[in-house]
Order: sequence, then C-alpha cells, then structure tokens
Amino acid sequence: MASTSRLCGPPEINHLPQSSAAGGGEMETKLHFPATPPRMGFTENRSLTYLATGNPCLDFFFHVVPTTPSDQLIQRLTLSWNHNPLTAVKLICHLRGVRGTGKSDRESFYTAALWLHKHHPKTLACNVAVFAQFGYLKDLLEILYRLLEGPEVRSTAKIEWNRNKKCSGRTRKMFYLAKKRSSRPKRGQRGTKKKDDEKRGD
Repeated sequence: MASTSRLCGPPEINHLPQSSAAGGGEMETKLHFPATPPRMGFTENRSLTYLATGNPCLDFFFHVVPTTPSDQLIQRLTLSWNHNPLTAVKLICHLRGVRGTGKSDRESFYTAALWLHKHHPKTLACNVAVFAQFGYLKDLLEILYRLLEGPEVRSTAKIEWNRNKKCSGRTRKMFYLAKKRSSRPKRGQRGTKKKDDEKRGD
C-alpha cells in the first residue's frame, strides 16, 4: 500500500530558480557519464562487481544495510545529500519504512535522523509526521531521547544490561551450587547414616 504522505525537501530547494524545460513543461533528463569507468571489486562470492555506481544516492540505497557502520552511513548520506537533497530525504524514510515500504532498519534510520537534525534541522522538523507514518510514532520519541542523552545511549544501556544479567546469573548459580554442596553429606560421612540406622534397629 503506497503512502499518501508528501515528503518536504530542504527549505532551500524551494527557492531555487525554476528553469524552463524544453517540450512544454516536461522535465528534461540529463544523463551524466563519468569520465573514467568506476572501480571494480569482488562480492562475497568472489564475483566481479562495481564498487560504486557513480550516483551517490544509488550507492546509498544499495550499500547501506543493517550491518553498515554508522560512520560509513553518515559518509554516504553526506554524499547523497550533496548530490540530491530531496532524494536523500526519501532514502532516509526508506531506511525506516515498515509494512513493506522500506528496509525496516531502525538503527540506521536513527543515525540518519540525528545527522539530519545536526546539519538540516528544519528538514527534520518539516518531515516529522511523515517519518512517523513510514515507521512508528515511537520513533519520534526515540529520536528525541537520543538527542537528549546521546546517540550511543541504547548501545551503552544494552552493554550494561548484559553485564548485570551475566553477573546476576553467575551469582544465582554460585548460590545454588553452594546450597547443593551444603545439603550433600561429606565424603567421610556417606553411608554413616545408614549404618547408624542399622545399629539402632539391631
């Protein structure tokens, strides 16, 4: 199901002069071919592939995946923004898009939203409602929380939680092992209760 929302590009692109396109108002498409061919590399299966397409927005679309480090994501986002700001905003929405509209990559979306807040806060403010439609309303609260507490607050809290969980698990295990050992008869005392019972019975 397609979204009926309308994304707002950065305010500065609304003030660009409109060029009259040839052909009665139709948009003119210009293809730009790089002077040198793009670099080649290998895929995970050792197949030959291009490392870049020559279009930063297309590279962002294909190369940003859930395992992409945040510094690489920010680098690709900056290049995309410099190439085409409106397309970059669409790509940010595509990162979070749930319900079949995107990649459902929550962490990358939050990183991109924080970058957008730092460099283009008006664009983020204009698209808050649209971001909630592409993702969830709670995403807005998460962005606000990360703005107030820092971008790494969730990963720090997760590390701390795992540390506490492991400690409490070890403590619990040590407690039960100590309890089990104390309830067992010691080596020299094994079988003495049975012998005492036999003596009493005789």
